[in-house]
Amino acid sequence: MEMKVEVVSKETIKPSSPTPLHLRIFNLSFLDQIAPTIYVPIVLFYTNDGDADDTKVTEASRLDVIKNSLSETLTRYYPLAGRIKDEDSLVECNDEGVDYLEAKVHNTRLFQHIQHPDVQVLKQFLPCQPYGSEYQSELYSKVLLAIQVNVFDCGGIVIGVCMSHKVADASSLSNFVYDWAATARGATEQIKGSPLLDLPTLFPKVDLMGFTRPSGIKNEELLVTKKFVFEGSKIAELKKTSGRIYDNIQEYPTRVEAVSAFIWKRFMDLDQAKEGVAASETRVYAGTQAVNIRARMVPPLSTNTFGNIYTTAVALSIIKNADDQGEKDSQYPILVGQIREAVKKIDSEHIRKLQSTDAYLNYMKQRAKIVSSGQASTVMFHFSSWCRFPLYEADFGWGKPTWVTTAPLPYENVVVLVDTKSGDGIEAWVNMTKEDMAEFERDKELLAFAS
Repeated sequence: MEMKVEVVSKETIKPSSPTPLHLRIFNLSFLDQIAPTIYVPIVLFYTNDGDADDTKVTEASRLDVIKNSLSETLTRYYPLAGRIKDEDSLVECNDEGVDYLEAKVHNTRLFQHIQHPDVQVLKQFLPCQPYGSEYQSELYSKVLLAIQVNVFDCGGIVIGVCMSHKVADASSLSNFVYDWAATARGATEQIKGSPLLDLPTLFPKVDLMGFTRPSGIKNEELLVTKKFVFEGSKIAELKKTSGRIYDNIQEYPTRVEAVSAFIWKRFMDLDQAKEGVAASETRVYAGTQAVNIRARMVPPLSTNTFGNIYTTAVALSIIKNADDQGEKDSQYPILVGQIREAVKKIDSEHIRKLQSTDAYLNYMKQRAKIVSSGQASTVMFHFSSWCRFPLYEADFGWGKPTWVTTAPLPYENVVVLVDTKSGDGIEAWVNMTKEDMAEFERDKELLAFAS
């Protein structure tokens, strides 16, 4: 029988205490202005370890805990219960609330989805389509946070969360879920809290008149999302092959650098093997990495500061097919170094420039040069790392999640990296065209390190 997800209730959850009048306006920053008009999705799986006879009692009590703790958590994250006003310049913190759905999941067992995940099925556990255009989605214009709690017949629970990218990044989302879970289990001393700053003083808003934000969203029928798991031992092998001597000290890449460069390398080789590509004089490969800049600022911001507080590092690899230097530039250790150096450039000086009034215009000019130089074909590949976020610490009182993941992305050449539960491995969710994925997923070098 086919799995059935039946939404049995929908309501609005408001903060347990009204937001004070002096906090009713939450200003958005320049970084919020240019954030994608999407929701950031996360899906948390909790298996049921209780007795079967207690399933109904446990289910009812768990749902009450989830709802009540959500209401309490919204008092600290009060902008999420508000609405964006004045052409995306501020959030009116009016306590209108967040969408909360409860669903029953029939004809399947939770462990099936952990052991053999289907990316299309994952979307059914979410309260909304996270990547629809704001103009196509009535929900987007109204709600900044939506949650769906899915209860399986076996007693397992899957919590799907969608948070508007207009007000928060993945780091903010993970901290919210962590604090929500800590509130649910009564661990008030472990709540990180949410520093809500007047971010426009750090990243002043700019005039976006005449600017059309590129969505980058493609027809989902043309794209495929696949999960590739890099175990800790395999990542250790990759790191050994890409270490370097720096100031007489052996330096090794981070897990994220090693895996990102490896995936980028496998994709570049795939692209170079395409008919007609080898004949081109020059091909530029741009690898982008989203960089959390909270700790890179002077003075540094708290790691749990709420908002969009990231920028993008860009590494370039230029391949001239008949040129030995081009072949050298595409070698794995070289790519590791290029990614590392690109991220290192996101320093305090870079951030000061980002905070200047001309930052947005300069940023767009830089991207325009990369994408269309007129001298070469440019192929973009994008990475976003959720590693080291406290996703597996989200214990609502009945244990930590068995699995945490995200939803498939309707974007071409995008990779989201998430920790495995053990903490030393990485799950890479890779989004490509169907044609590219057909070659990528049977790449022998890739499969030697990923499963």
